[in-house]
Amino acid sequence: MDAMKNTRALITTEDLHGYVDGKLPPERAEEVEAYLLEHPDKAAEVEDYRRINRALGSVFDTVLDEPIPADQIAAVRDARPRFAVPLAAAAGLLLGIGLAWFAQGFDAADELALGQLAERSAAAYVVYAPDERHPVEVAASDSEHLSAWLSNRMGMTFQIPGLGNLGFELVGGRLMVGDSAPAALLMYENGQGRRLVIYLRNDLPEATAAEPRYARAGKTGVVIWARGATGFGLAGAFSEEELLPVAHLIQAQLSS
Repeated sequence: MDAMKNTRALITTEDLHGYVDGKLPPERAEEVEAYLLEHPDKAAEVEDYRRINRALGSVFDTVLDEPIPADQIAAVRDARPRFAVPLAAAAGLLLGIGLAWFAQGFDAADELALGQLAERSAAAYVVYAPDERHPVEVAASDSEHLSAWLSNRMGMTFQIPGLGNLGFELVGGRLMVGDSAPAALLMYENGQGRRLVIYLRNDLPEATAAEPRYARAGKTGVVIWARGATGFGLAGAFSEEELLPVAHLIQAQLSS
């Protein structure tokens, strides 16, 4: 029994991802299932992974069936020839949402991390923005607690941006998952009932500072940028002209 508990204690985030994706050997999957029964917080984390996967499927499945545009392939090859292998490994998914738009100026690891940031930001919007009853865990009426809670869980000072000047009021926020640390989601809504989300994580590779850049996945627009290990994703059913001013305002507030 002690040996079994010790084995379960070694279960990692990679095991959880493998379990969700159905890629673990049967014996390891059984160990993960037993571990999840004993750790409700990790079971909730796994359910978050599943919801994100479903959202990614709803956003990107049709994109994966489309041929990659020749101009995007050419842009990536011309900018950094060594990117060809990592991009192929990404199954064309990142190119499907406009990976060429930040291909220049980053090494392969940074590029893929930023692409994943864009994916997860879009998925967070697709999963939570349409929910009328439970879009957030902590409402805007308790914003001080929300800020303190997310600061504590993420190990960083978490300032909630004010977007009132652009017509967006805070709905609230929730704890999310990154790869190796907690992440956060903030949701805003304008007077027409249109929502956008900010997805923030601080477990990225130490990247070159990135200015906000826009991509589109179906009906969802995404703007991402990074500062060190902290990545920011702004997502909503908005155009580039609508999202970029919001991104610049958030960037200014969180950089001050």
